[in-house]
Amino acid sequence: MWKSVYADFTDLTETEQIELFNAMKQDLFPDEPDKITKLLDKIRETRFSSGLACVHCGSTSLKRNGKYRTRQRYLCKDCNKNFNDLTNTPFSGSRYTEKWVSYMEMMVEGYTLPKIAKRLKIHISTAFYWRHKILNALSSLGYNQLQGIVESDETFFHESLKGKEVAHRKAGTGRVKAEEIDAVIGEFIHPTALLCTDTATNYKKFAKIKGLQHETINARQKQLVKKGIYHVQNVNNFHNRLKTWIRRFQGVATKYLDNYLYWFRWLEIDKHLAFEKQVEQMLISACQKSNYRTVQMLRTA
Repeated sequence: MWKSVYADFTDLTETEQIELFNAMKQDLFPDEPDKITKLLDKIRETRFSSGLACVHCGSTSLKRNGKYRTRQRYLCKDCNKNFNDLTNTPFSGSRYTEKWVSYMEMMVEGYTLPKIAKRLKIHISTAFYWRHKILNALSSLGYNQLQGIVESDETFFHESLKGKEVAHRKAGTGRVKAEEIDAVIGEFIHPTALLCTDTATNYKKFAKIKGLQHETINARQKQLVKKGIYHVQNVNNFHNRLKTWIRRFQGVATKYLDNYLYWFRWLEIDKHLAFEKQVEQMLISACQKSNYRTVQMLRTA
């Protein structure tokens, strides 16, 4: 019997094979408590690497204050507030501790909300709010400054007003200004970096504002590489991978687009890691800093 099932398995696409494997894994080998406990220990070590401190006011004047659901609670002697290892994290107050690891696995795989909700047997709104609480937490970590040769180019998405009467608007919003480029990426480029772009005047002005060395590629004249090393092929390839990945979500509301960009960038940075390490890294990082984004805030955003 199993041989005939396996024969049919080979007819599935790679994506379908991965989905079937994850479904069998979830049913046959659910997350063990020991695995979750181990991750909680790593979260504590990372979050309080400089020493235990109140997540509300930063005070180190604390005392133990009993346990809740096996988690140690602490009382801050200065602000008189309680907290535990997961207070002010995306999973604070969650009733589904046993589903965290599986949820993170599906985020690394890039599953859509309906698939996550079905697999974990949670409401789709729960899957949605978990996703954006996690992504808000990851985005709060920021990134290191870019150094060396920094390629920059633009890519465009239709403005999406999901949840409103007009779901999409194709009208353009005008050419991006140098000041807008500075506001978005200026702080992430090291002063010693060399900026490589196309010949658009907005980038020329931006480079002048920041005092950056600047090399331009003239695509209209079929120029691909300049002086043997300057080009914008890496950033253009990145845009292609991003749009291929984001297409699975069938339209992302513009107000949430930044979160999806952080998500994809996170996956790109950690793609060299083994799958289980990617999952662990995403979960620990999402809990690294105190994050006050609540479901109510997401609802009214």
